Amino acid sequence: MTQRCRYVVGLAALVHRTYSIDNDYDNFQTKSHIGVWVDVDTPMSARQVRTSRGETWDLVMSDEFQLDGRSFRPGDDHLWTALDIPDGVNAALEIYNSSNVYTKNGKLINKAEEGPTVVTYFNQWLEEPGFETRTMVSKLYILCNYNASPSHSS
Repeated sequence: MTQRCRYVVGLAALVHRTYSIDNDYDNFQTKSHIGVWVDVDTPMSARQVRTSRGETWDLVMSDEFQLDGRSFRPGDDHLWTALDIPDGVNAALEIYNSSNVYTKNGKLINKAEEGPTVVTYFNQWLEEPGFETRTMVSKLYILCNYNASPSHSS
């Protein structure tokens, strides 16, 4: 039984401007005056919003995913990393595969596949840690932003 799913995700993070006592980052502006985590292709109209309470929130991170064929394998991208790891937590039987995460037509594609895959990996959680070979039943993705939490497929 093989079933393929594609997930298209647009990502943007709006955060209220905050200041740190010992790190006032406004003193270190980029030459373009665009935040270091804001994609230069993000429209100006999307870089700032006003809340229902009248506060102004500035965009601090965005990625337009406009470049087709972008690779998210470790070390290939400045912002994201797709991991190649099995997930054995809670008796899970899936493997995260970085080739299932890519860009196409200005979209981030996250592909999930069902079907057996035999994989050998180091399992540090065994009573005696070592390599083991298991059959995983699905290939998913895990995409991490540097200095942020992982985003898992469902």
